Amino acid sequence: MTIGLGEHVEPVLGNCVRVFEISDIDDARQKMERFGIKFDGDTIVVEGMVRTATFYDTDGNALMLAQDLSDTPH
Repeated sequence: MTIGLGEHVEPVLGNCVRVFEISDIDDARQKMERFGIKFDGDTIVVEGMVRTATFYDTDGNALMLAQDLSDTPH
């Protein structure tokens, strides 16, 4: 299990987001967008750490894809 923490300047209710780790975020995102899944902006890159892309399910709940960019073996 990996736990990631994000920083918020202002508290936001409902800020728990389920994250799915994948090996190729670009491929997954393209396939999901073809099925009409909406993403919240561009894929975010934190060099040497992770690439993330937030998307929404049919009920409007935020979910996230994450691709590990570190050299740490899993």
